[in-house]
This record gives sequence, C-alpha cells and structure tokens, in this order.
Amino acid sequence: MQRSFNTAISRSLHPVMRKSWLRKALPVFAVLVAANIVVNTLQSLHDFRATDQQAAQRLDVQTSLIERLVEDRLRDLNGMMAVTRSLIDADNLTDASLHGVTVTLKESLGDASIAVFDGSARLVAASQPGIRNEIPNLATLLDTVRADPAAHLWLPVVWRQSGALVVAEGHRNRAGKSDAIAVYLIPLEQHLLEGVKLANGTAIILSDSDYRVIARYPHYSGLAIGRALVEDGAAHQGPIPGTHYARWRFDLTERLIATRRIVLGPSAGYWTLDVGYAVSSYRDSLRNSMYINLAGTTLLLLMLAGGVLLINREQRLHDRIERFAGTVLTIVQNMPTPVAIVDIETEHIVLANEALLALFGAVAGKSQPFSRLFVDAASWTRVRDVVTDEPVPLLTRDGIRHMLVHCTRLRTADQHDEPDSLLVTLVDITHQHQLLKQLRTEADYDALTGLANRRYFAQAAEKAIEHARRHHRPLSVLALDLDFFKRVNDTWGHAAGDHVLQATARLFEDALRADDLAARLGGEEFAAILLDTDLEQARAIAERIRIAMQDTPISLESGTTVSQTLSIGIALYDENEKDLNATQERADAALYAAKHNGRNCVQVWAPDTTSPLNEG
Repeated sequence: MQRSFNTAISRSLHPVMRKSWLRKALPVFAVLVAANIVVNTLQSLHDFRATDQQAAQRLDVQTSLIERLVEDRLRDLNGMMAVTRSLIDADNLTDASLHGVTVTLKESLGDASIAVFDGSARLVAASQPGIRNEIPNLATLLDTVRADPAAHLWLPVVWRQSGALVVAEGHRNRAGKSDAIAVYLIPLEQHLLEGVKLANGTAIILSDSDYRVIARYPHYSGLAIGRALVEDGAAHQGPIPGTHYARWRFDLTERLIATRRIVLGPSAGYWTLDVGYAVSSYRDSLRNSMYINLAGTTLLLLMLAGGVLLINREQRLHDRIERFAGTVLTIVQNMPTPVAIVDIETEHIVLANEALLALFGAVAGKSQPFSRLFVDAASWTRVRDVVTDEPVPLLTRDGIRHMLVHCTRLRTADQHDEPDSLLVTLVDITHQHQLLKQLRTEADYDALTGLANRRYFAQAAEKAIEHARRHHRPLSVLALDLDFFKRVNDTWGHAAGDHVLQATARLFEDALRADDLAARLGGEEFAAILLDTDLEQARAIAERIRIAMQDTPISLESGTTVSQTLSIGIALYDENEKDLNATQERADAALYAAKHNGRNCVQVWAPDTTSPLNEG
C-alpha cells in the first residue's frame, strides 16, 4: 500500500512541480492589459457619440409626432371657429348649437368652451352655463376686440391649474359692420399627450411668438403659463440638424432639445415647440458602463501585480504540498478501519486503504465516486454535510452493511483556505443496528397483531396534534371494540380469540388510508388516528371498516367459521386542547353509545352521547 500511495501522490504533484508557466506568460499578459485599456477608451468615446446620435434621432421623431398632435388641435380649433362664424352668419346661434360644436370636438379639443357676445359685450349664446366665470381676463379681451374689431387675440392663460388658450375675434355682418365677438377657451394641456409614450426625463414646452409659455410637460413649479421662457447660457449644436444642447432656467438641467415652429396663420403669428431629453437620462447608463470597464481594467492590473506575487510564492506552495502528501500518507497508513480520502469538489476517491478495498472491491478504487458505496446516494450527501450518529446502509461485497460514517475536513493548502478534502472513516455496526431495530419493534408494536401499541399511539398523537395546529387541518379519532368478544374466548378458547384479533387487525389496517395509524390499545380495544379528516370523512372510513368486518367470516384452526362485528365511535379534535386525551374520551363515549344502540354500528360523538356501559 505504501508504494501505491507514493505513486498516487507523485502523480498528483506532477503538474504543480513542473516549471511555472506564469513567468513566461506574464509579459504577454501585460501587453494584453495595455491593449485592453486602449480599446476600452476608444470604445467608450465611440459609444458616447453613438448614444448622443441615437438619442437625437429618437428626439426628432418624437418631436415630429407631438408637432402633428398640436397641428391637429389647431386644425380642429380653426374648424370650431369656422362653424361658429357660420352659425352667426346664418343667425342660428343658440346655446344648444354651440354646445353641440364643443361636444363634437371634445375628443380632440377636450373641455373647450365657446361664448359669443354682441357689439355691446352682452352674452348672446354660450356652450355652457356660467361661461363668464370660466374664461380668464374676459372683460379685457372684449374691450380689446371692441376697440379693434379686426384683431385676433391668442392669449395663453391658466385654467383649472393647467395651461389653456383663449382666442377672441370680432365678426362683421354682410354690411361690414362689427356685430359680434366670439371667444374660445381651449384647454391645450388636456389630453395633449394622451397615447404618447415619453422617455424618462422628457420636458415639453409650447410657447408663442413672444416666448410666453402656452403649455408645458411636466408641470414645473417654476414655469408658469404665460411666463417668458429663458434658456440659461449659450446653446450649442446637437448631434443632428434641428437639435441643440441648452439649459432652461426653471430646472437648470442640461437637455438635448429639438425645436419646431408651428405657423398659426398670417395674422396670429407662430408657436414654438421645444422637446428636450435630460442628457443624464441616456448618458448615465453609458457612464456606469464606462466605470465598470474602468473597474475591470483596474482588476486586470491587480491581477498582473498578483501574478508577480504568485511567482514569488510558488516555491513555498510546493513545500506545503509536499507536507500535505506526508500527512495524507501517515493518516491513511495508520487507520485500522476502512478509510478513504475524498475530493470535496468532485466527490471522487483520491486514496483508499486496503481495508476499504477489501470490503468494497473495485468500486472503492481511485477516481471512483464515493457515493457508489451507498445503497442510496442521497445518504452520502446527508452524512457528508451533517454530523450524525445514525448508521447508514452501504453495499459491500458481502451485502448491505450498516455503518457509522465520520467525515473530517482536511485543509491541505494555506491555513486560511477552505478545506479541499475529506477523511472518511467507516465503522461497521450492523449487529448493533439489528439488535436496536428489534428492540424498537418490540417496544412500539403489539406482538400479537403487529399494529402500533399504546406507547407508539401516544407518540403519534403528539405529532398529529402538532400537524393539525400548524396547518389548521381537521383531525379525527376512531375508537373500536369487538362485539361480544368474550363469547369467542369462552366458546372456542383464547387461541381462537387471538386468531380473531389478528384477522380483525388485518381488516382494520387494510381499510385505512396510507397516512392513517391503526393501533391496538389492549384486549379487543382498537383505535385509529385520521389525519386531515373531518367527521363526514371519518364516518365514511368507519363504515368501510365496519362493513368489511361484518362481511368477512373468520375461519378458526378447528375449521369453525366465526362471524364477528364491531362498534365504532368517532370524535373530532379541538385545536384548543393540549393533547388527544379528551378526544379519545369523546370517541370512547361515542363507542359505548354505539354499543347501547345495538352494536355493529358507527356513532359520532355528541354532547348528549350515552355514558360508557359495562357491556361486552
């Protein structure tokens, strides 16, 4: 074994003991790091330009879309004004007709309002009641148009805390005389951007030819409707024509801005539409990527420095490995029991002593998975990670043996490193395991029927109560007793009585479900714990047991056939009770009520159930 171990250790050390490749690779690695730095720098500059270009193109498309939305509203406004003029010309002007115009254009112009006044500023018709209170600065507008009937006023105002537009124009009859003034209130900000998906950090400002704000998005507290829009500092050219970089004074955020001029007509001038992206909204992720690249470059430099340190430590590492080899040899050679050294990562056997090979054969050889020695591979996973005194079945040349498995972690490198190997020792306790299993069987099960005894029933009751309380599930208990069982003993003898008890136990257990527990508490008394079972389900199970017993004749050794019946009581566990004793007492009371009611029947416990009787 000494020779084979030495050979194995030599082969394990061979790749490490060769001349280090790191010393030759270090200059190449340094050149690659420098090239990586240059490439990352050029890539970052290119990404910045490409990101600005893409953002400007998206901004240009979105600005064109918003421009079309504004122009659509203006066309609808001109249509509303044309219809109003037609109503005035046709002398068909009523509140209802104006209301109909606003309703027709509501989807486009929102909650717009129309009011028409005569030459003396008296209200002639309006699209809604209380129009005078709705239109800001109405008196001033009327005075201005009366003074100059040819005037067309377009005035940005605040209406219901949002931006709106008031348009006022005079009307002349066929004789050329001023006979009416039409005033229109258009909530520009209402529904203007409905259905438009805006990028984060987008700001939109619509201003008139005097740079007064008509509409804005979002509603900045420092940017009121009617206020003059001022950019902070000189603007400079953007990535594509029609865009520029600038800062607006109301938030001082650097933005990439696209501008469109919307012509209102020869007399009304024009509007200016500015749509801006916050530069940080699309550059921050790129900056973060650049910082990550910088961090990666820093790590490469650190790795380069680490390579130099590794070369200096290599010789010391060789010394540690040699000491590890000596430690492994000493441990394995002196263990009198089956021993293996297992690699933690691969879980394959690195070394095995002769005792292990003699017990398991070739499956315990080098490079074999250690889990193959176990009957259940999952057992190896459990004992490897958790210290346990429970025996585990292993598959030896002589069959299944129960052994204690002890795993000791070995640290073969630096003392601060994680363990990389396991020293596994096996102790055969098959004989003790069989004795213990026999003792447990005798202590927990009834020798005559093979059912759980009263002791095991009590232990199972505690677990059943814990399950019912934790999951708030129903728990039922059955109490069973053979009818007139004393007559069997008196007529055919106790051996026949034992045979009837055994047959009853088989029928009882076969009628239950896999998760139910059947027990013999003594004499002809039986009981069952039914998990997750309410009273209706318990009654069905009890009837199944009763009918199976009633319909199954029992043949005695003498050849005589006996028909045996039983009575069953049922009770439901109450979560407020600390144990199952009270539930068993209620089931016993129901059992004796069943006896009192003629036997061979099932009785569910009720508060007025008959008390126990002294009958068989």
